[in-house]
This record gives sequence, structure tokens and C-alpha cells, in this order.
Amino acid sequence: MKKRYAIVGMSHRALRLFVDALLDQYRTAGEIVAYVDISQERMDLMNEAKQTAIPTFLAHRYEEMLETVKPDVVIVASVDATHHAYVIPALERNIDVFCEKPLTTDAEKVRAILLAEKKSKGRVTVTFNYRYMPHSTKLRELLLEDRVGKVVTLDMHYYLDTYHGSSYFMRWNRRRDMSGGLCTHKCSHHFDLIQWWIGQKPVEVFAYGGRAYYGPTGPRNPSRKDGRVCPSCDERPKCDYYMRWHSEEWRGGQSTGHDDDHVSGVQALSHYANAEARRCIYDSEIDIEDHYSAVVKFDGGALLNYSLNASLPYEGYRLSINGLNGRLETTSLEFRQGVQPPVGINNRAITVMELFGATHTVQPVTLPGDHSGADPVMQEELLRGRNPHETISRLAPLADGALAVLVGIAMRESIATGQPVRIADLLGPELSRDIFGKVNS
Repeated sequence: MKKRYAIVGMSHRALRLFVDALLDQYRTAGEIVAYVDISQERMDLMNEAKQTAIPTFLAHRYEEMLETVKPDVVIVASVDATHHAYVIPALERNIDVFCEKPLTTDAEKVRAILLAEKKSKGRVTVTFNYRYMPHSTKLRELLLEDRVGKVVTLDMHYYLDTYHGSSYFMRWNRRRDMSGGLCTHKCSHHFDLIQWWIGQKPVEVFAYGGRAYYGPTGPRNPSRKDGRVCPSCDERPKCDYYMRWHSEEWRGGQSTGHDDDHVSGVQALSHYANAEARRCIYDSEIDIEDHYSAVVKFDGGALLNYSLNASLPYEGYRLSINGLNGRLETTSLEFRQGVQPPVGINNRAITVMELFGATHTVQPVTLPGDHSGADPVMQEELLRGRNPHETISRLAPLADGALAVLVGIAMRESIATGQPVRIADLLGPELSRDIFGKVNS
């Protein structure tokens, strides 16, 4: 029987992951029964581009849609800070939810969503596509096989290059009230991977963070001037950032995107009001950090050293996982056009070093599709169900999504106060018992 899906937020992510899939290869498994967005124009343009007549509802009519259309699943792909406004009403009507990461942006909203699911027959799945990359899955398999024993320490250093990293400072993500900052919007991906890989839950966080490259004081800012937009900026020849973009389209042509990313294939969706995705990365509106360093303690005793920098020459991460019986080392690096990769990096190979034993290399398979092959695999599991032949479940339940974003929220609080922050204090006693089995000290 086909499932009925309502999609909230006409974003790049919704289009590429769900709209295209449900209108094509998964049309026998599900159908789109409603669009919800803050812009009627954008929903109309989506229907026009796809030659469909899917019913549309402005955001203030969302609950009306739930009552009249009665979807089986609501897919939430709106601005991060608004996720709760769509997740909770769906749960109150016992409707399942697929929610884009991050789950939300502050602890109060996390608690409200957790309490809503606790009372509901509906369930929330957070769409952490990073779990589905072959490289990520292989790491999970190796740790489940106990190749290094109980995990004691981890080092994860994540790099955003000046192509991808700067995009967050052009769009709505640059505002803390909308995204919570990169510590939630981006880093929650990484914290979810860590807790999934090692099978431990985060309990305490200490962090530093700041902004050095982006914003008006950025060292490469040609001048202190707000309101600039890349294609029309008269300071383009002097701006290193402008020259980092990869195509003529981004060097002055027609935009194909909006505030959630550039939407390939649906160019008309880009030009509705207040949707400019190429705002200057040196604007004074920017109030989020562009680099972090954090230590995270887990309930099984593991300690994570983590950092993120959003203005580097290449993209990806370096990871080491140290256990009582050995060590895993790996890199997952991606090089943007115009950047010469460093020599000698064995990209995405995993080195397994046994204590008092052999050292060998594992090379994960490669798959076609967006996000290094992750998106098609996640689509299959979300829209058709888990393959019974798969040995590992990669679906992220609400508790996992909550903990991943709470680490980022704790980072933000620790940066502000200079003190370590306990996840249990952000959850409160009742929800801490639900997630940890006790109130962690």
C-alpha cells in the first residue's frame, strides 16, 4: 500500500532527496499529497517545474493540512529553527515524521519534541545521510566486529573548504536564530556518526569557538560594506572568495538556488522574494562561529577531541579511534575544483592497527549518487523499508537526533560560559532517565 507524504519546505534537500524520488523511482511506494512552505510562489513553481498539481498549503495552514489531507508521513525540510513547529503537530496526530538534520536548534525545542513523541504513536526519524556513506558504514562494521576493542579516545578534525564552508555564510545559516550556528547545523552530523560508531552516548561537553575568517572583520574583506551580492558586487576582482566559486553560473549568471542551497534542475525556484543565496560572506549580519574545538565525554568512558574549521583549502575529515586492542585511522577528503590535492593522501582507506598484531588497510566500496552514494541508499531504507539482508541499521531514531544536536547546543553554552555542560542538565531529569536509563552525573 502506498504511503502518503506531505513535504514541508521547498528546499534543495527536499527536492533532491524526496520530491524527485517520489515522482520517479519510488512512485509505486509512495505519493506526495501536499506541499507546505512560507511561499506560495515557490510551491507553485515546484508544481510547474515538475508538471504536477500537488495541493499546496502556506505554513499557517499546516495544521489544516494535517486534518484534511491526513498524510501518513510528514517530511520536514524547512529552516532548522522551525522544525519543531511541524514535527510536534504531526506527532500530536500520531503521524510519523522524517526530519532533516539537525533536529532543531535549542534545548527547549529538543525537550518539546521528545515529550511529544513520548505521548504519540508516531515516530521521528532524523535523516542523517552521513551514516549511509560506504566509508561510514564500514567504520561501524569494523567497530561492531570489535577490531580495536573498547573505544577509549577519538580524534575527529573536520574541514570545510572555502567553497562549501563559505556557502553557510551566504545563506540563512549565517544567523544563529535560524540555524543555531554550525555547532548544531553542521557538527550534529559528526556527533551522530561518533555515537553511532562507538555505541556510546554523549554526557558532557567543553568547547571553545570563534569567528575569524567570515564577517566584517574577515582578513580578506575588500571593504566594510553591507548588502553586497556576489554576481553584482563591484569589488569582485579584489575578492578571493568570489574567485573560489566553481562555475560561470556563480560568477554572475542566473542563480539556480535559494536560501537552502542551489536547486539544480529547478532554476525557476530561485527568484521568489528574499531568497538570495549569494549574500556577502563579510556582512555584519553574520553572528555564528566559523571554527570550534571541543572535548566530549561519553557514557561508556570514551573521550572525543573534536574540531571544525570552515575556511580551509580542502574538505573532509581526519579520524582516529583508539581502543584497548588497537587503533583505526582514516581520512575522508574531497577536493574542490581549482584546488591541488596534497600528495600522498590515501583517501577514505581505513588503516586497522592491532595491538601487538598486524596492520592492514580496508578500502570501502564506492557507490554512485549524491553524498558519495549515501542518498540513494537512505532513500531506499526510508521509502521502501529496511533490506532484510542488511546487517546494520542506519536509521536514526529521535533519541539519536536529539543527542547529536544537544552536543552542539552544549558547545554553544560552554563557549558562552567557559564551563563544561552536562547533557542531562539540558534534558532535565525525566528525559535523561528515558535516554540514559538514569540521570547521568
